[in-house]
Amino acid sequence: MKKLQKTEFFSNNLVKKRNFFVNILILSSLALVFSKNIHKVRYTEVISEEGNKYILDKFTYSIKLIK
Repeated sequence: MKKLQKTEFFSNNLVKKRNFFVNILILSSLALVFSKNIHKVRYTEVISEEGNKYILDKFTYSIKLIK
């Protein structure tokens, strides 16, 4: 019975360690993608009906006219 409990403890511990490292890997790759494409994520070009071009900042919800 003691051997069975030891193997369950080690298997659960290994699963937790594996999940931790997989989560770190996923979060680091997501951070790299986000940092490389911050301009595409944050800003959007909007064209009005009159043909004027505006830049919309999605984080602050501010609109600026492009000259």
